[in-house]
Amino acid sequence: MTTQDASNARLRVLAQVSHAFAMVATDLPVLLRSIATTTAELVGDGCMVSLIDADGETLVNATNAHRDPALEADYAAYLAGVRLPMSTSSAVSAVVARTGEPKLVREIDPRTMVTQSDEALRPLVARLNVHSFAVVPIRARGAIIGTLSMVRSGPGRAYTTDHLTLLQDMADRAGLAIETARLYDDLERRVRLRTADLEIVNKELEAFSYSVSHDLRAPLRAIDGFSHALLSDYSSQLDEQGRTYLERVRAGTQRMTQLIDDLLSLSKITQASLSRERVDLTDVARRVLIELGGRDPTRKITTRVADGLVVQADPRLLTVMLENLLGNAWKFTSKQPAATIEVGKEMRDGETVFFVRDNGAGFSMEHATKLFAPFQRLHAADEFEGTGIGLATVKRVVTRHGGRVWAEAEPGQGATFFFTLGA
Repeated sequence: MTTQDASNARLRVLAQVSHAFAMVATDLPVLLRSIATTTAELVGDGCMVSLIDADGETLVNATNAHRDPALEADYAAYLAGVRLPMSTSSAVSAVVARTGEPKLVREIDPRTMVTQSDEALRPLVARLNVHSFAVVPIRARGAIIGTLSMVRSGPGRAYTTDHLTLLQDMADRAGLAIETARLYDDLERRVRLRTADLEIVNKELEAFSYSVSHDLRAPLRAIDGFSHALLSDYSSQLDEQGRTYLERVRAGTQRMTQLIDDLLSLSKITQASLSRERVDLTDVARRVLIELGGRDPTRKITTRVADGLVVQADPRLLTVMLENLLGNAWKFTSKQPAATIEVGKEMRDGETVFFVRDNGAGFSMEHATKLFAPFQRLHAADEFEGTGIGLATVKRVVTRHGGRVWAEAEPGQGATFFFTLGA
């Protein structure tokens, strides 16, 4: 065989190996099995993959393969209990793992292999009929993580230095694949733990929501009810300051009730299932604006909603989002004699971006990072009412759709809220 032919054959083997490893790259046990069987089929009769244990001091058998299924099974049963201390063991695989130097024995008398083996292992070694063997380190990211051992049975098929080079290339590819599978396995483990944590948090959130809904609302209703009764039935017996105190108690309980309602609404948005379908955003926006106008018929306000605003979204969550965005625009234009609210879309860097624009109070952009956090307000409560939950709800809805939301504004010049809804 010419040098070129040998080089081509080596490349073909490496390509086969890489393909075999890639097919099972995320399943470590299956990958290890593939490494052993593929290497045994391509470069010998038997293969053993050993890996350094988590303690960094012990070499353990990960898997083995052989052309003879019975011999493979018996050898695997023996190796299952074998652990080699890397610092003291004289076994070839332990020495290779310790030093990083490959070991090649071109030819050896099978009887010599038997006599050099542990007594319990000699019947198996005799059946292996080893005439040549090689052991190379498995490396990943510059570190030795194990060894790859190969044997050939029968005379006239000795391993050469070219085989050793090929085996080392295969072992390096195996090392990279093993490290990738381990990373994937660790990622899956973390995801499972994170999912379990989230399930616990969700259950705690549900319990908290139930407690808020039932255990906290009842006393608030009682406080508000008794305060109202005092104002109604005993008003004449109270002085002005007493009546003021009771009115402040009622206002506080009503605000607390509103905060609880908003908190529960935010919780429901987070936990609600999402189902995308074709939604006419134009129609939803116009219906929300009509409802806002019905609640405040004295307002003179100009509204413009672009035609043909169609999205793929959850219709219920989209309605909640627009109720909050347009409700904010309606509220913050209340002191504007010629108020305007506009809903439309534009293209930005090839992406469709929707917006809700008003010419109301606006805000300073240096405070924009607070906009979408729960209970954050940029205006005083006596200036504009609200609890600071509306934009947090908008953020949750947009995030659940895989989109983004942001705002641009100037104090006294109005605000524009932009949002996308993902693919």
